[in-house]
Amino acid sequence: MPRPYSNVRSAAIDGRLHNPIYAKEQLKQLHDVLSQNASDIQQAITRDTAHRSSEVKVEYWLAMRCLAEVYSSLDAKKLLEDEYAIAAGRDAPHAREPVGIVVVEPTLHTFFHSLVSAVAPALAAGNCVVIQLEQSMLETPPLVLGLIGGALDPDIFHVSTTKVQPADLAHRHLRVQQNGSEELLANNLVSHPDHLVAAVVERDANIPAAARALVLARFALRSTSPYSPDIVFVNEWVKKEFLLAVTQACVQVLEDVGSSKNRRRKSFLEEVTKEGFVSVVSMGKGGVVLDIENRESFLLGRKLREPCLAIHAVTSVDDAIDMTKKLGRLSAAYVFTTPATAKYVCQFLDSEASFVNHIPPVLLFGPVSPIGKPTGASGARYRTSDFTLPRPQYITPTETSSRVSNVLLSASPRDLTALDREALAQLPSMKRPDNIGGIGFFNQGILTGGVLLLATVISCSGGVIYCASRWWSLGGPRLGWF
Repeated sequence: MPRPYSNVRSAAIDGRLHNPIYAKEQLKQLHDVLSQNASDIQQAITRDTAHRSSEVKVEYWLAMRCLAEVYSSLDAKKLLEDEYAIAAGRDAPHAREPVGIVVVEPTLHTFFHSLVSAVAPALAAGNCVVIQLEQSMLETPPLVLGLIGGALDPDIFHVSTTKVQPADLAHRHLRVQQNGSEELLANNLVSHPDHLVAAVVERDANIPAAARALVLARFALRSTSPYSPDIVFVNEWVKKEFLLAVTQACVQVLEDVGSSKNRRRKSFLEEVTKEGFVSVVSMGKGGVVLDIENRESFLLGRKLREPCLAIHAVTSVDDAIDMTKKLGRLSAAYVFTTPATAKYVCQFLDSEASFVNHIPPVLLFGPVSPIGKPTGASGARYRTSDFTLPRPQYITPTETSSRVSNVLLSASPRDLTALDREALAQLPSMKRPDNIGGIGFFNQGILTGGVLLLATVISCSGGVIYCASRWWSLGGPRLGWF
Protein backbone atom coordinates (compact mmCIF):
# COMPACT_ATOMS: atom_id res chain seq x y z
CA MET A 1 0.00 0.00 0.00
CA PRO A 2 1.43 3.45 -0.92
CA ARG A 3 2.56 5.31 2.18
CA PRO A 4 0.24 8.38 1.78
CA TYR A 5 -2.80 6.12 1.70
CA SER A 6 -1.37 4.14 4.59
CA ASN A 7 -1.17 7.31 6.68
CA VAL A 8 -4.72 8.30 5.81
CA ARG A 9 -5.96 4.79 6.55
CA SER A 10 -4.20 4.76 9.93
CA ALA A 11 -5.72 8.15 10.85
CA ALA A 12 -9.17 6.90 9.85
CA ILE A 13 -8.77 3.74 11.95
CA ASP A 14 -7.51 5.77 14.90
CA GLY A 15 -10.57 7.99 14.64
CA ARG A 16 -8.40 11.06 14.92
CA LEU A 17 -11.14 13.40 13.76
CA HIS A 18 -13.83 11.72 15.86
CA ASN A 19 -12.92 14.17 18.59
CA PRO A 20 -15.05 17.26 17.84
CA ILE A 21 -12.56 19.57 19.54
CA TYR A 22 -9.75 18.37 17.28
CA ALA A 23 -12.03 18.63 14.23
CA LYS A 24 -12.86 22.24 15.11
CA GLU A 25 -9.17 23.03 15.50
CA GLN A 26 -8.49 21.68 12.01
CA LEU A 27 -11.36 23.67 10.51
CA LYS A 28 -10.15 26.82 12.29
CA GLN A 29 -6.65 26.37 10.89
CA LEU A 30 -8.08 25.84 7.41
CA HIS A 31 -10.23 28.97 7.67
CA ASP A 32 -7.27 31.04 8.86
CA VAL A 33 -5.03 29.96 5.99
CA LEU A 34 -7.67 30.55 3.32
CA SER A 35 -8.46 33.96 4.83
CA GLN A 36 -4.82 35.00 4.86
CA ASN A 37 -4.49 34.13 1.17
CA ALA A 38 -7.79 35.61 -0.01
CA SER A 39 -6.19 37.95 -2.54
CA ASP A 40 -4.04 35.24 -4.15
CA ILE A 41 -6.99 32.85 -4.40
CA GLN A 42 -9.27 35.43 -6.00
CA GLN A 43 -6.61 36.54 -8.47
CA ALA A 44 -5.99 32.92 -9.50
CA ILE A 45 -9.73 32.34 -10.01
CA THR A 46 -9.96 35.48 -12.17
CA ARG A 47 -7.05 34.40 -14.37
CA ASP A 48 -8.44 30.87 -14.78
CA THR A 49 -12.06 31.77 -15.47
CA ALA A 50 -12.21 35.43 -16.60
CA HIS A 51 -15.27 35.79 -14.38
CA ARG A 52 -16.36 39.25 -13.28
CA SER A 53 -14.86 40.61 -10.07
CA SER A 54 -18.25 40.42 -8.36
CA GLU A 55 -18.67 36.76 -9.36
CA VAL A 56 -15.20 35.85 -8.06
CA LYS A 57 -15.85 37.57 -4.75
CA VAL A 58 -19.23 35.84 -4.39
CA GLU A 59 -17.62 32.44 -5.03
CA TYR A 60 -14.95 33.11 -2.41
CA TRP A 61 -17.56 34.41 0.06
CA LEU A 62 -19.80 31.37 -0.41
CA ALA A 63 -16.91 29.00 0.19
CA MET A 64 -15.78 30.79 3.34
CA ARG A 65 -19.35 31.06 4.60
CA CYS A 66 -19.78 27.30 4.12
CA LEU A 67 -16.61 26.69 6.13
CA ALA A 68 -17.71 29.07 8.89
CA GLU A 69 -21.19 27.52 9.12
CA VAL A 70 -19.79 24.01 9.38
CA TYR A 71 -17.37 25.17 12.08
CA SER A 72 -20.17 26.84 14.07
CA SER A 73 -22.41 23.77 13.78
CA LEU A 74 -19.91 21.61 15.67
CA ASP A 75 -21.16 21.73 19.27
CA ALA A 76 -18.44 19.82 21.15
CA LYS A 77 -20.40 19.71 24.41
CA LYS A 78 -23.54 18.28 22.81
CA LEU A 79 -21.59 15.77 20.73
CA LEU A 80 -19.81 14.48 23.83
CA GLU A 81 -23.13 14.21 25.68
CA ASP A 82 -24.56 12.21 22.77
CA GLU A 83 -21.48 9.97 22.76
CA TYR A 84 -21.95 9.11 26.45
CA ALA A 85 -25.76 8.89 26.31
CA ILE A 86 -25.79 5.13 27.00
CA ALA A 87 -23.40 5.58 29.95
CA ALA A 88 -25.88 8.08 31.37
CA GLY A 89 -28.79 5.67 30.91
CA ARG A 90 -30.31 7.47 27.89
CA ASP A 91 -31.17 6.21 24.40
CA ALA A 92 -29.23 7.57 21.43
CA PRO A 93 -31.63 6.88 18.52
CA HIS A 94 -30.01 9.45 16.23
CA ALA A 95 -26.38 8.50 16.86
CA ARG A 96 -24.15 8.46 13.78
CA GLU A 97 -20.54 7.64 13.02
CA PRO A 98 -18.11 8.87 10.33
CA VAL A 99 -17.74 6.85 7.14
CA GLY A 100 -13.95 6.84 7.56
CA ILE A 101 -12.41 8.22 4.36
CA VAL A 102 -14.04 10.58 1.84
CA VAL A 103 -12.64 10.70 -1.71
CA VAL A 104 -13.57 13.97 -3.43
CA GLU A 105 -13.46 14.33 -7.22
CA PRO A 106 -14.09 18.09 -7.58
CA THR A 107 -15.51 19.83 -10.63
CA LEU A 108 -13.59 22.69 -12.23
CA HIS A 109 -16.71 24.89 -12.33
CA THR A 110 -16.23 27.42 -9.50
CA PHE A 111 -13.53 25.04 -8.24
CA PHE A 112 -12.81 26.78 -4.94
CA HIS A 113 -16.41 26.77 -3.76
CA SER A 114 -17.10 23.27 -5.13
CA LEU A 115 -14.09 21.86 -3.29
CA VAL A 116 -14.71 23.55 0.06
CA SER A 117 -18.43 22.71 0.00
CA ALA A 118 -17.50 19.00 0.13
CA VAL A 119 -14.28 19.05 2.17
CA ALA A 120 -15.60 21.14 5.09
CA PRO A 121 -18.60 18.95 6.05
CA ALA A 122 -16.57 15.78 5.41
CA LEU A 123 -13.95 16.90 7.95
CA ALA A 124 -16.60 18.10 10.40
CA ALA A 125 -18.23 14.66 10.24
CA GLY A 126 -14.96 13.10 11.42
CA ASN A 127 -13.56 11.77 8.13
CA CYS A 128 -10.15 11.85 6.51
CA VAL A 129 -10.18 13.33 2.98
CA VAL A 130 -8.45 12.33 -0.25
CA ILE A 131 -8.71 14.65 -3.29
CA GLN A 132 -8.59 12.99 -6.71
CA LEU A 133 -7.79 15.53 -9.43
CA GLU A 134 -5.94 15.31 -12.71
CA GLN A 135 -3.13 17.75 -13.40
CA SER A 136 -4.00 20.80 -15.52
CA MET A 137 -2.65 24.17 -16.56
CA LEU A 138 -5.01 26.00 -14.21
CA GLU A 139 -3.60 28.04 -11.32
CA THR A 140 -6.40 27.70 -8.78
CA PRO A 141 -6.32 23.93 -8.03
CA PRO A 142 -2.62 23.63 -7.08
CA LEU A 143 -2.75 26.89 -5.13
CA VAL A 144 -5.85 25.98 -3.10
CA LEU A 145 -4.89 22.35 -2.56
CA GLY A 146 -1.43 23.41 -1.41
CA LEU A 147 -2.92 25.82 1.11
CA ILE A 148 -5.35 23.20 2.43
CA GLY A 149 -2.62 20.59 2.70
CA GLY A 150 -0.43 23.01 4.63
CA ALA A 151 -3.23 23.93 7.03
CA LEU A 152 -4.40 20.41 7.94
CA ASP A 153 -2.79 17.47 9.66
CA PRO A 154 -0.90 15.71 6.80
CA ASP A 155 -2.30 12.34 7.89
CA ILE A 156 -5.93 13.36 7.37
CA PHE A 157 -5.60 15.01 3.94
CA HIS A 158 -4.00 13.79 0.73
CA VAL A 159 -4.09 14.79 -2.96
CA SER A 160 -3.83 12.19 -5.73
CA THR A 161 -3.41 12.88 -9.46
CA THR A 162 -4.35 9.27 -10.31
CA LYS A 163 -7.55 7.34 -9.77
CA VAL A 164 -7.91 6.16 -6.18
CA GLN A 165 -8.80 2.48 -6.12
CA PRO A 166 -10.68 0.83 -3.23
CA ALA A 167 -7.73 -1.50 -2.73
CA ASP A 168 -5.46 1.54 -2.23
CA LEU A 169 -7.51 2.68 0.75
CA ALA A 170 -8.41 -0.74 2.16
CA HIS A 171 -10.90 0.97 4.44
CA ARG A 172 -14.56 1.98 4.40
CA HIS A 173 -14.91 5.07 2.25
CA LEU A 174 -17.34 7.28 0.32
CA ARG A 175 -16.80 9.01 -3.03
CA VAL A 176 -17.99 12.51 -3.90
CA GLN A 177 -18.13 12.50 -7.71
CA GLN A 178 -18.97 16.02 -8.85
CA ASN A 179 -18.21 15.23 -12.51
CA GLY A 180 -20.67 12.36 -12.77
CA SER A 181 -20.24 8.60 -12.88
CA GLU A 182 -21.79 5.61 -14.59
CA GLU A 183 -21.71 3.69 -11.31
CA LEU A 184 -24.50 4.51 -8.88
CA LEU A 185 -23.23 2.86 -5.72
CA ALA A 186 -24.72 3.27 -2.27
CA ASN A 187 -21.49 4.72 -0.90
CA ASN A 188 -21.17 7.39 -3.60
CA LEU A 189 -22.50 10.95 -3.76
CA VAL A 190 -22.81 11.35 -7.53
CA SER A 191 -23.62 14.61 -9.31
CA HIS A 192 -24.74 14.57 -12.94
CA PRO A 193 -23.76 17.88 -14.57
CA ASP A 194 -25.10 16.64 -17.93
CA HIS A 195 -28.72 16.53 -16.74
CA LEU A 196 -30.80 19.34 -18.19
CA VAL A 197 -32.42 22.33 -16.51
CA ALA A 198 -35.73 23.69 -17.83
CA ALA A 199 -37.89 26.74 -17.18
CA VAL A 200 -41.64 27.21 -17.69
CA VAL A 201 -43.13 30.69 -18.15
CA GLU A 202 -46.94 30.78 -18.10
CA ARG A 203 -49.20 33.54 -19.41
CA ASP A 204 -50.00 34.81 -15.89
CA ALA A 205 -46.35 35.17 -14.85
CA ASN A 206 -44.56 38.40 -14.03
CA ILE A 207 -42.93 38.54 -17.46
CA PRO A 208 -40.26 41.23 -16.81
CA ALA A 209 -39.15 39.56 -13.56
CA ALA A 210 -39.02 36.12 -15.20
CA ALA A 211 -36.98 37.48 -18.11
CA ARG A 212 -34.42 39.16 -15.81
CA ALA A 213 -34.01 36.05 -13.67
CA LEU A 214 -33.57 33.73 -16.64
CA VAL A 215 -31.15 36.00 -18.51
CA LEU A 216 -28.96 36.38 -15.42
CA ALA A 217 -29.03 32.64 -14.70
CA ARG A 218 -28.14 31.78 -18.30
CA PHE A 219 -25.32 34.25 -18.87
CA ALA A 220 -23.72 34.64 -15.42
CA LEU A 221 -20.35 32.94 -14.85
CA ARG A 222 -19.80 32.95 -18.62
CA SER A 223 -22.69 30.48 -19.07
CA THR A 224 -20.76 27.65 -17.39
CA SER A 225 -23.06 26.85 -14.49
CA PRO A 226 -24.75 23.42 -14.68
CA TYR A 227 -27.82 25.07 -13.14
CA SER A 228 -28.23 27.58 -15.98
CA PRO A 229 -31.53 27.01 -17.85
CA ASP A 230 -30.97 24.95 -21.01
CA ILE A 231 -34.46 25.56 -22.41
CA VAL A 232 -37.28 27.98 -21.60
CA PHE A 233 -40.85 26.93 -22.43
CA VAL A 234 -43.02 30.04 -22.70
CA ASN A 235 -46.76 30.11 -23.30
CA GLU A 236 -47.44 31.20 -26.89
CA TRP A 237 -49.93 33.83 -25.69
CA VAL A 238 -47.14 35.82 -24.03
CA LYS A 239 -44.23 34.80 -26.23
CA LYS A 240 -43.95 38.18 -27.96
CA GLU A 241 -44.05 40.04 -24.64
CA PHE A 242 -41.51 37.65 -23.12
CA LEU A 243 -39.06 37.97 -26.02
CA LEU A 244 -39.25 41.76 -25.74
CA ALA A 245 -38.59 41.55 -21.98
CA VAL A 246 -35.65 39.18 -22.56
CA THR A 247 -34.16 41.57 -25.11
CA GLN A 248 -34.42 44.44 -22.65
CA ALA A 249 -32.88 42.33 -19.88
CA CYS A 250 -30.00 41.37 -22.17
CA VAL A 251 -29.16 45.02 -22.67
CA GLN A 252 -28.64 45.32 -18.91
CA VAL A 253 -26.99 41.94 -18.26
CA LEU A 254 -24.97 40.98 -21.33
CA GLU A 255 -23.03 44.22 -21.40
CA ASP A 256 -21.90 43.48 -17.85
CA VAL A 257 -21.02 39.79 -18.02
CA GLY A 258 -18.07 40.16 -20.34
CA SER A 259 -17.64 38.90 -23.87
CA SER A 260 -17.75 35.18 -24.61
CA LYS A 261 -15.16 33.26 -26.56
CA ASN A 262 -15.78 34.29 -30.16
CA ARG A 263 -14.59 31.00 -31.65
CA ARG A 264 -16.86 29.00 -29.38
CA ARG A 265 -19.89 31.16 -30.17
CA LYS A 266 -19.15 31.31 -33.90
CA SER A 267 -19.01 27.53 -34.21
CA PHE A 268 -22.26 27.17 -32.26
CA LEU A 269 -24.10 29.74 -34.38
CA GLU A 270 -22.91 28.06 -37.58
CA GLU A 271 -24.34 24.76 -36.34
CA VAL A 272 -27.65 26.39 -35.43
CA THR A 273 -27.91 28.30 -38.69
CA LYS A 274 -27.17 25.20 -40.75
CA GLU A 275 -30.02 23.34 -39.05
CA GLY A 276 -32.51 26.10 -39.90
CA PHE A 277 -34.98 25.48 -37.10
CA VAL A 278 -34.31 28.63 -35.05
CA SER A 279 -34.25 32.38 -35.40
CA VAL A 280 -31.97 34.85 -33.62
CA VAL A 281 -33.91 37.17 -31.30
CA SER A 282 -30.97 39.23 -30.06
CA MET A 283 -27.21 39.03 -29.94
CA GLY A 284 -24.66 40.77 -27.78
CA LYS A 285 -21.00 40.34 -26.93
CA GLY A 286 -21.99 38.18 -23.95
CA GLY A 287 -24.31 35.78 -25.76
CA VAL A 288 -27.28 35.15 -28.03
CA VAL A 289 -31.02 34.59 -27.55
CA LEU A 290 -32.63 32.04 -29.87
CA ASP A 291 -36.26 31.27 -30.67
CA ILE A 292 -36.71 27.55 -31.44
CA GLU A 293 -39.44 27.34 -34.07
CA ASN A 294 -39.35 23.60 -34.80
CA ARG A 295 -39.42 20.80 -32.25
CA GLU A 296 -37.03 18.76 -34.35
CA SER A 297 -34.19 21.11 -33.37
CA PHE A 298 -31.18 19.54 -31.66
CA LEU A 299 -31.36 22.30 -29.04
CA LEU A 300 -34.39 20.60 -27.48
CA GLY A 301 -32.63 17.99 -25.39
CA ARG A 302 -29.06 19.28 -25.45
CA LYS A 303 -27.07 20.49 -22.45
CA LEU A 304 -26.03 24.01 -23.39
CA ARG A 305 -22.47 25.07 -22.61
CA GLU A 306 -22.56 27.98 -25.03
CA PRO A 307 -23.64 31.53 -24.11
CA CYS A 308 -27.14 30.99 -25.44
CA LEU A 309 -30.67 31.34 -24.07
CA ALA A 310 -32.96 28.95 -25.99
CA ILE A 311 -36.70 29.69 -25.97
CA HIS A 312 -39.56 27.60 -27.32
CA ALA A 313 -43.30 28.35 -27.39
CA VAL A 314 -45.85 25.91 -25.92
CA THR A 315 -49.62 25.92 -26.23
CA SER A 316 -50.51 25.18 -22.62
CA VAL A 317 -49.29 24.08 -19.21
CA ASP A 318 -49.77 20.43 -20.16
CA ASP A 319 -47.83 20.95 -23.37
CA ALA A 320 -44.92 22.38 -21.34
CA ILE A 321 -45.03 19.42 -18.95
CA ASP A 322 -45.07 16.96 -21.88
CA MET A 323 -42.04 18.68 -23.39
CA THR A 324 -40.07 18.44 -20.15
CA LYS A 325 -40.84 14.72 -19.92
CA LYS A 326 -38.84 14.22 -23.11
CA LEU A 327 -35.76 15.77 -21.48
CA GLY A 328 -35.33 13.09 -18.82
CA ARG A 329 -34.98 13.83 -15.13
CA LEU A 330 -34.08 17.49 -14.64
CA SER A 331 -31.45 18.78 -12.24
CA ALA A 332 -33.76 21.72 -11.53
CA ALA A 333 -36.86 23.41 -12.88
CA TYR A 334 -37.78 27.10 -12.74
CA VAL A 335 -41.52 27.80 -12.87
CA PHE A 336 -42.92 31.30 -13.37
CA THR A 337 -46.67 31.53 -12.81
CA THR A 338 -49.23 31.95 -10.05
CA PRO A 339 -48.83 29.76 -6.94
CA ALA A 340 -51.95 27.71 -7.75
CA THR A 341 -50.76 26.86 -11.27
CA ALA A 342 -47.19 26.35 -10.04
CA LYS A 343 -48.44 23.67 -7.66
CA TYR A 344 -49.88 21.75 -10.61
CA VAL A 345 -46.78 22.20 -12.79
CA CYS A 346 -44.31 21.21 -10.05
CA GLN A 347 -46.42 18.16 -9.21
CA PHE A 348 -45.89 16.68 -12.66
CA LEU A 349 -42.36 17.86 -13.48
CA ASP A 350 -39.69 15.17 -13.24
CA SER A 351 -37.13 17.33 -11.46
CA GLU A 352 -34.75 17.02 -8.53
CA ALA A 353 -35.91 20.43 -7.28
CA SER A 354 -38.31 23.14 -8.44
CA PHE A 355 -38.12 26.88 -7.82
CA VAL A 356 -41.20 29.05 -8.28
CA ASN A 357 -40.96 32.67 -9.47
CA HIS A 358 -37.26 32.96 -8.62
CA ILE A 359 -33.86 31.42 -9.33
CA PRO A 360 -31.51 31.46 -6.31
CA PRO A 361 -28.24 33.03 -7.57
CA VAL A 362 -26.27 30.85 -5.10
CA LEU A 363 -27.45 27.85 -7.10
CA LEU A 364 -25.25 28.91 -10.01
CA PHE A 365 -22.09 28.42 -7.94
CA GLY A 366 -20.80 24.96 -7.12
CA PRO A 367 -21.57 21.46 -8.44
CA VAL A 368 -24.90 19.84 -9.17
CA SER A 369 -26.40 18.35 -6.04
CA PRO A 370 -25.91 14.58 -5.69
CA ILE A 371 -28.68 12.36 -7.00
CA GLY A 372 -31.30 11.83 -4.32
CA LYS A 373 -30.05 14.72 -2.19
CA PRO A 374 -31.49 17.85 -3.82
CA THR A 375 -30.22 21.26 -2.87
CA GLY A 376 -32.22 23.44 -0.53
CA ALA A 377 -33.11 27.10 -0.95
CA SER A 378 -29.79 28.02 0.71
CA GLY A 379 -27.88 26.32 -2.09
CA ALA A 380 -25.99 23.88 0.17
CA ARG A 381 -24.92 20.79 -1.79
CA TYR A 382 -23.64 18.65 1.09
CA ARG A 383 -24.51 18.26 4.76
CA THR A 384 -22.42 16.83 7.55
CA SER A 385 -24.85 13.93 7.87
CA ASP A 386 -24.12 12.94 4.25
CA PHE A 387 -20.69 11.79 5.40
CA THR A 388 -21.85 9.70 8.34
CA LEU A 389 -23.67 6.40 8.87
CA PRO A 390 -26.53 5.78 11.32
CA ARG A 391 -25.58 3.89 14.48
CA PRO A 392 -28.53 4.10 16.90
CA GLN A 393 -28.06 2.88 20.47
CA TYR A 394 -30.85 1.96 22.89
CA ILE A 395 -30.88 1.17 26.59
CA THR A 396 -34.54 1.67 27.54
CA PRO A 397 -36.99 -1.12 26.55
CA THR A 398 -40.16 0.15 24.89
CA GLU A 399 -43.63 -0.60 26.25
CA THR A 400 -44.31 -2.86 23.27
CA SER A 401 -41.09 -4.82 23.83
CA SER A 402 -41.90 -5.32 27.52
CA ARG A 403 -45.42 -6.52 26.74
CA VAL A 404 -44.24 -8.97 24.06
CA SER A 405 -41.61 -10.34 26.43
CA ASN A 406 -44.23 -10.94 29.15
CA VAL A 407 -46.54 -12.71 26.69
CA LEU A 408 -43.76 -14.94 25.33
CA LEU A 409 -42.48 -15.86 28.78
CA SER A 410 -45.73 -16.34 30.72
CA ALA A 411 -48.84 -15.79 28.67
CA SER A 412 -52.21 -16.46 30.25
CA PRO A 413 -55.38 -17.21 28.26
CA ARG A 414 -56.64 -13.80 29.27
CA ASP A 415 -53.53 -12.11 27.81
CA LEU A 416 -53.86 -14.01 24.55
CA THR A 417 -57.55 -13.13 24.29
CA ALA A 418 -56.66 -9.47 24.81
CA LEU A 419 -54.10 -9.66 21.98
CA ASP A 420 -56.69 -11.15 19.63
CA ARG A 421 -59.23 -8.52 20.59
CA GLU A 422 -56.77 -5.70 19.86
CA ALA A 423 -55.61 -7.27 16.61
CA LEU A 424 -59.19 -7.64 15.32
CA ALA A 425 -60.37 -4.20 16.41
CA GLN A 426 -61.93 -2.25 13.55
CA LEU A 427 -60.17 0.88 12.32
CA PRO A 428 -62.16 4.11 12.71
CA SER A 429 -64.03 5.34 9.66
CA MET A 430 -62.15 7.87 7.63
CA LYS A 431 -63.50 11.40 7.60
CA ARG A 432 -62.75 13.21 4.42
CA PRO A 433 -60.85 16.44 5.11
CA ASP A 434 -62.31 19.75 4.10
CA ASN A 435 -61.13 21.17 0.80
CA ILE A 436 -58.57 23.48 2.40
CA GLY A 437 -56.84 24.05 -0.92
CA GLY A 438 -59.86 25.64 -2.57
CA ILE A 439 -60.99 24.61 -6.05
CA GLY A 440 -58.56 22.23 -7.71
CA PHE A 441 -56.99 22.69 -11.14
CA PHE A 442 -59.23 20.18 -12.92
CA ASN A 443 -62.31 21.20 -10.91
CA GLN A 444 -61.71 24.78 -12.00
CA GLY A 445 -61.72 23.65 -15.62
CA ILE A 446 -64.95 21.70 -15.14
CA LEU A 447 -66.63 24.67 -13.45
CA THR A 448 -65.44 27.05 -16.16
CA GLY A 449 -66.75 24.75 -18.87
CA GLY A 450 -70.05 24.34 -17.02
CA VAL A 451 -70.47 28.10 -16.67
CA LEU A 452 -69.78 28.64 -20.39
CA LEU A 453 -72.23 25.88 -21.34
CA LEU A 454 -74.90 27.26 -19.02
CA ALA A 455 -74.37 30.79 -20.39
CA THR A 456 -74.74 29.46 -23.95
CA VAL A 457 -77.93 27.57 -23.11
CA ILE A 458 -79.45 30.61 -21.39
CA SER A 459 -78.52 32.88 -24.30
CA CYS A 460 -80.01 30.50 -26.87
CA SER A 461 -83.13 29.99 -24.78
CA GLY A 462 -83.55 33.75 -24.42
CA GLY A 463 -83.18 34.21 -28.15
CA VAL A 464 -85.77 31.54 -28.92
CA ILE A 465 -88.25 33.01 -26.42
CA TYR A 466 -87.72 36.51 -27.84
CA CYS A 467 -88.29 35.38 -31.42
CA ALA A 468 -91.37 33.39 -30.42
CA SER A 469 -92.89 36.31 -28.53
CA ARG A 470 -92.10 38.65 -31.40
CA TRP A 471 -93.72 36.32 -33.88
CA TRP A 472 -96.78 35.96 -31.69
CA SER A 473 -97.12 39.73 -31.27
CA LEU A 474 -97.18 40.13 -35.03
CA GLY A 475 -100.23 37.94 -35.32
CA GLY A 476 -98.96 34.48 -34.63
CA PRO A 477 -100.45 31.60 -36.62
CA ARG A 478 -103.15 32.88 -39.00
CA LEU A 479 -105.88 30.61 -40.04
CA GLY A 480 -107.54 30.74 -43.42
CA TRP A 481 -104.41 31.47 -45.42
CA PHE A 482 -105.24 28.74 -47.86
